[in-house]
Amino acid sequence: MIVFIFCFYFYQSQLFYYKNFNQSLPLILLYTHNHSIKTRDNICKGTRNKGHVVNFEKCPKKCEFSCQIEDFKQRSPRAVLFFGEDFYWSFNLTDQDRLSFKQRWIFWSWEAPINHPEYTRSKLTFNWTMTYRQDSDIVHYYGRYIARNLSYTIRDYQTNDFYLSRKNNQSTFDVDNEFKNRNNKILWIVSNCKTRTKRHRIAAELNKYFPIDQYGKCSLLNNERKLISSEDFEQKLFKYKFYLAFENANCQDYITEKAFYNALAHGSIPIVLGSNENNYKNILPPNSFIHIENFKELADLADELMNISKNLYIFKSYHQWRINYRLIAWPSNYFIDNLFCNLCIKLYEDEKQKSYENFHQWLNKCE
Repeated sequence: MIVFIFCFYFYQSQLFYYKNFNQSLPLILLYTHNHSIKTRDNICKGTRNKGHVVNFEKCPKKCEFSCQIEDFKQRSPRAVLFFGEDFYWSFNLTDQDRLSFKQRWIFWSWEAPINHPEYTRSKLTFNWTMTYRQDSDIVHYYGRYIARNLSYTIRDYQTNDFYLSRKNNQSTFDVDNEFKNRNNKILWIVSNCKTRTKRHRIAAELNKYFPIDQYGKCSLLNNERKLISSEDFEQKLFKYKFYLAFENANCQDYITEKAFYNALAHGSIPIVLGSNENNYKNILPPNSFIHIENFKELADLADELMNISKNLYIFKSYHQWRINYRLIAWPSNYFIDNLFCNLCIKLYEDEKQKSYENFHQWLNKCE
C-alpha cells in the first residue's frame, strides 16, 4: 500500500513537471539584462499587447519562450535571441559561452542599422538573423500581402484587415464611397525628428504645393505641434486619400508600418521615401504607392496628387490590387506570435550549420 501511494504521488509530480517544464520542447531564450523598456516591458511582459506574451498555442510546432537570463545555463536553450535595443549595454557574453553547436544565436531587430552602430560592437557570432530584411533567416515583417485565394493559409490571428469580408474573403473597400468621403490632403503622423532622409525638409517644400496635415511629437509644419491620442490616431488614418510614408533611413527592404499599417491597411495611398522604387515594388502590392523619386520637382508630385484627388478612375487604379490580394499588417511590432512560430518551425526543420562571417557587411545595406 505504501509503495502504491509513493508511486502515485511520484507519477503526479512527474506529470506536473513535464506539463510545466517540458524539456523536450525547444526553448527560445531572449537573452536580456532587462535594461531596455522594449525587452523588459513590451516583449517580456506584453505591455504594448494587453499583457499578451509570446505563446505557441496556434503554431503547428511547439516551443517555449523565456526572458529569464538564468535559463541560459540552467536549461540550455536551442535558440538565443539578442535584441537590437539591448546592444546599448554589454551582454557580458562571448562566443566561448556557447553551450552547444546546435544552439542558434540569433540577431533580432526591426530598426534600420545605420541609425544603430552599436549593433556590431558586441563581436558575437550569429547563426541566424531575424530582421525586416527579406534575406533574413526569419523575416520580421512590417507587413506583406498574399493572393486573396490563399487566405486559408494564414495562421496569424493577430493581423488586422479592416476591409475583409468574413463571409466570402473579398475586399469590402468601396472605392466610390472612399473617393467621395476622404480628404484631398496628405496625412503625416511623425515622432522622430532626427532622420537621414531629410524628410522634414522635403515635406515642408511639398506642403507649399499640396496640403499636409501633420500630427505627432515632431509635427512642426506650419509652426504648430499637434499631439494625437491612440484613438484619434486610428480614426485619422481612415479619413485621408494620401499618407506620407517617409522612412527615417534609406536601407534595403526597410519599408515599415508607415506604408503597410498607417497607409495601406487604412485605405490611403502611401507617398514613399526611403529605398529605391524597385525595392518597394518587390515588397508592396502592385501599383499601390507613389514613389517620390519619380518626380523631378515636388510641384510635379503635387500636380499628380491633385489629378488623383479629382479623378475617380486614377484613384481606383491605386486600389485595384485589393481585388486579388489581401494585406497582412499589425498595429505594432509587438504582435509577434506568428514571427516566433516561424522561428519555432525552423528550429525543428533546419539543422544546417551556419554563421555570419561578416555580420557587419551583411547588416549594413544602407545609403
